[in-house]
Amino acid sequence: MSETQGERSERLRVAFQTYGCRSNYADTIDLQAALVERGAVPCELDAAADVYVVNTCTVTNSADREALKLIRKIKSQQPGARIVVTGCMAESDGAGLADLVGEAGVVGPGRRSEVLAAILGEPAVSEPQVRPVAEVHPSGRRARKALPERRSISLLNVLSPEIAGPGSTIGEVATRARYHLRVQEGCENACTFCIIPHTRGRLSSRPIAAVVSDVRALYERGYREIVLTGTHLGGYGEDIGSSLVELLQELRDDAVPLRIRLSSIDPNDVSEELLDVMASDERFCRHLHICVQAFTDRTLKRMNRRYHLEQAIDILSLTAERLPDVCIGSDLICGFPGETREEVEQGIETFLQLPIAYLHVFPYSERSNTAATRLDGPVPLPERRRRAARWRALQRRQREAYYTSLAGRSLAVIVERHDEEFLYGTSSEFASVKVARQGARRTAALGSLVEATAVRCDPQDGLLEAR
Repeated sequence: MSETQGERSERLRVAFQTYGCRSNYADTIDLQAALVERGAVPCELDAAADVYVVNTCTVTNSADREALKLIRKIKSQQPGARIVVTGCMAESDGAGLADLVGEAGVVGPGRRSEVLAAILGEPAVSEPQVRPVAEVHPSGRRARKALPERRSISLLNVLSPEIAGPGSTIGEVATRARYHLRVQEGCENACTFCIIPHTRGRLSSRPIAAVVSDVRALYERGYREIVLTGTHLGGYGEDIGSSLVELLQELRDDAVPLRIRLSSIDPNDVSEELLDVMASDERFCRHLHICVQAFTDRTLKRMNRRYHLEQAIDILSLTAERLPDVCIGSDLICGFPGETREEVEQGIETFLQLPIAYLHVFPYSERSNTAATRLDGPVPLPERRRRAARWRALQRRQREAYYTSLAGRSLAVIVERHDEEFLYGTSSEFASVKVARQGARRTAALGSLVEATAVRCDPQDGLLEAR
């Protein structure tokens, strides 16, 4: 029996705003599903909600400011509502946030039961702080020795190593047509620009069997693409004696007929074995986002990235060779402390020779409590912006050239939105596509998979047109 309007209006209404990475979006999806199980109603941010959940990113100081602006706006416009803040800023500035929303409303990432308790207004239940014991995986690989707990800088003091899987209502809250499934949490790298190891904790991976079970459940609920995501995806399995390659092999052998995409991965985590597994099955999307971050060795060293430029170039070339027609994306931080104009020119010259189809460009933004803020040679902010504008112009040309190369090819597109004339979605190659809404496609639902032939790139809106 369906619920009445009156019954629905009496249920707790919860609005979400999510900032930052795919891990944060995965956290939000999990929370929404768990709230549905408990009788709450997720709603839009501009609705009159009982509780507002702000899932924060703290990768830069400006990300903090954006979240604080929203929190103050909610407090002003909805003074009777409760505000719960989670995500990485709840770890990095828990005390400051507690002054705004109260200590009970600030819960760091990875503590789903405590976030749920805060949303529902229930007493907090502390989650167990237990590291997985070292074990021998069926492959014979032994898990690395458990490390001491990393002390958090938040109100909660110790980061949880546990990763909860999605609830029984997994996939029932339609936040995205492509489901972002978190398989790994935490990072033990020490990039000088990043505070995430202090907010997400040490490596912690979900068992392969649990991930495979979730993927099956998502398929049964109608999803046709799963994005495997994590704070340091390439580190998946190190804590349990497994690896990302073994996870992909199990997903391939399980034969669930849906697309599987990897989220961002570091160059030194891309191996020949990984590429061979991806090449062995068309269900693995012909797309890898390989985060190089800089195209000169001097800047990579100052960032404390764990590879040299030559190694990254070799990996990019090998990826293009092993996965024909692959779309390779990357990240770039420009204006990093100590970066000279000569290095910018060297980096651009190198970039233009690489098989990179698109680039996410970020002007360096200071993040308090990171080593990069203590480096010499800060680049003035206006110069960072000029460099970012130049890089973005270059990446637009690269993306348009890649889209043009797809003309005439048949593409499988996941429908993510639509209007009267077109369906809009994402192809296996990570192309943003608009498809004429005609014939059998006229009734295509969100999340469905449609076939279309690429026609041309539309530079004005950055889309690939197909019919």
